[in-house]
Amino acid sequence: MDNYNWLKTGRVHIIDGYCPPLYPKIDFDADRMVQIIKETGGNIVRMQPIGYYAYYPTKHFPVHPDLGGRDLLQEMIDVCKPEGIKVIPYIPVGHPFLPYDFHGEPYDSWAARDQDGERKRGGWHYGYFQYFPICLNSPYREAIRAIVQEITAGYDVDGVYFDGPNQPNPRWMFGVCYCEYCRKAYYEATGKETPNIGERCDWKDPEVRRYYQWVVEEVTSGTLRELYNIVKRIKDIPVLFNNGLWLSPNVAMWVGNSRYELADGFLFEAAETLLEKMHHVMLGRSTGKYVWCYIGDYGRGQLGHLRSEHSYAFKWLSTPVNGPELTMEGYAVTASGGSPIFWATNRFYYDLKGTEYLKPAFSFMEKHAEILQNMAPVKFIGLLVSRSTADWYLKERESNPYWYYYHGGFEVLKEAHHQVVPVYTKGLTLESLKEYPVLLLSNMACMSNEEAEMIRQYVADGGNLIATHETSRYDQNGDPRPDFALSDLFGARLLSGDVEEYTNLYLKITRRHPISQGFELGELIPQNFQILMVQAQNPNEVLATTYRMGYQERFDPALIARRYDKGKVVYIPSGLEAVYPATRYEQIRRLFNNVVRWLAGERIPYCIKAKPGVVANLMESSDGLLLHLLNNNGTKNKRTHCREDYVPVFDISVEVRVPEGRSVKKIEFLNSGERPDYSVENGWLKFEIETLELYEGILILCS
Repeated sequence: MDNYNWLKTGRVHIIDGYCPPLYPKIDFDADRMVQIIKETGGNIVRMQPIGYYAYYPTKHFPVHPDLGGRDLLQEMIDVCKPEGIKVIPYIPVGHPFLPYDFHGEPYDSWAARDQDGERKRGGWHYGYFQYFPICLNSPYREAIRAIVQEITAGYDVDGVYFDGPNQPNPRWMFGVCYCEYCRKAYYEATGKETPNIGERCDWKDPEVRRYYQWVVEEVTSGTLRELYNIVKRIKDIPVLFNNGLWLSPNVAMWVGNSRYELADGFLFEAAETLLEKMHHVMLGRSTGKYVWCYIGDYGRGQLGHLRSEHSYAFKWLSTPVNGPELTMEGYAVTASGGSPIFWATNRFYYDLKGTEYLKPAFSFMEKHAEILQNMAPVKFIGLLVSRSTADWYLKERESNPYWYYYHGGFEVLKEAHHQVVPVYTKGLTLESLKEYPVLLLSNMACMSNEEAEMIRQYVADGGNLIATHETSRYDQNGDPRPDFALSDLFGARLLSGDVEEYTNLYLKITRRHPISQGFELGELIPQNFQILMVQAQNPNEVLATTYRMGYQERFDPALIARRYDKGKVVYIPSGLEAVYPATRYEQIRRLFNNVVRWLAGERIPYCIKAKPGVVANLMESSDGLLLHLLNNNGTKNKRTHCREDYVPVFDISVEVRVPEGRSVKKIEFLNSGERPDYSVENGWLKFEIETLELYEGILILCS
């Protein structure tokens, strides 16, 4: 896969086929498009030969009525190749985007159907029409195989991108498909009839679980595996797919949790905030795959006042993000180790205003591509993101809240200026865990006995652990245990299996300790409203209790800090970190900062004195270090990420630990080109940043 390392510094433009100039009428000029890509510094274009219609001549999909004798994919290849721009075609797979009024064959045989045999009615999309979902078990599967075959073999493409595969299922896309092809395929695979699954799934029912497993593992993953193999038999080019639903809080249960293994890379489609983008990209990179992440998102600014059933459909060329936030998004994806993919070049086709906000990030990547290619995150705090918890935690609910915990952990530690690396748990080993001085298990509720033993051994051998809330409370299938699997590590046993919820809860400091430094005894810190009732093994290890204001009630304990063999453990029975993204309480941030400093001691890789919105990510290579600094401050709303403004931050003090056995040769600010004064004292490199606008990359070359 190293042959595809050009993807690491890809500066990707999208030509979208769901809106002008491709739909509803074709008004497309490939020469105009390639000039826009060149002027903004792009080196890859994701071109869409298939959308609502095909934009190239084919017998396997409805061709756009305006196409005539044209071939838009070939036109784009012809103008891109002489400019050194790579072309990756977009192929939707099971994407439910065929108009509902398409009738006759092959469309009727492609349609997903309800229990009465009627075509399922879908939602509304960009083109402002209602669509019907497609079934991957239908003859459509043969059609999409043929499309992939003819595009890969017939065109000089540099990769293939699949939007999907998607299949109607109990959690998403309008429920179970009961078409004749699904019924037959499910019976052949299991010897069972397709179960009657309503809107509310009973996930304890083995038939429901068997059906869902079949849909995800055999139908969607099976389709991706087939298409991947078709491409690879023809050409040695990368295959990427849309993994935007990976670990989604709204589409729980297996969606994409292992599918990333079947391709060379994937796209994270959407995120509401800059820190969400960083988290998604870094988590994706932890799997070893190449990661694309949208910038200039299309999913913002949906209008809630419209009096129609199609209020979901976007009425413009999206709500364009073309101000400084577009520049910031590009820097953020780059700083996280991903490739920014701009949605969408279609905007600039009609109006070039806004290109000045895309150029800086793309130009930075182009200028420093060699440096960026070889960088990997410095491993300090490993934030474990659990596949089984994403699958099975609170499985009886319509959504899985696990996302809010691990993302809250990432955000609070990033805003406390710590080096955090999200790590997907599949395939982890004890040796790989030991590369991280600190592990954060943010409500990692579902855990196998083998995983629990690996965590226990990690701490016993000198590792440091932060665990919160229901971590290890359930087994890998989401079934509750009578007590935590890691009860001995936490120094606490479970008193009640139910999470209890109260108002006006506060964490009350009760003991002096490095973790409570800077807080007064009795000081109150806003607490999560949901807590677990546990009993501490040793009262002297309890640093705080939960206090219910107005009722003068106290629930012990709220924070336990202890030593276990050669390591240290901090256990917080609530999901305190999940409170942070919604509140940004300074006390919570300061408390977590103290926790990390007590656990890690002298192993902290950098110290930054700046506002919380200054976000850092430290990368390393054999040549030295690269400290990315992002200035996520300004007159802005931290949650609704659109039309944002930024203000400079001044007088930032930075200290970076020099790698053992190395010495500093040179420091350079890559974005501004400055070479600052610096000093090295007791293994710490020290320097100042007078002004941080949006972004700076500090290259530290070592001998």
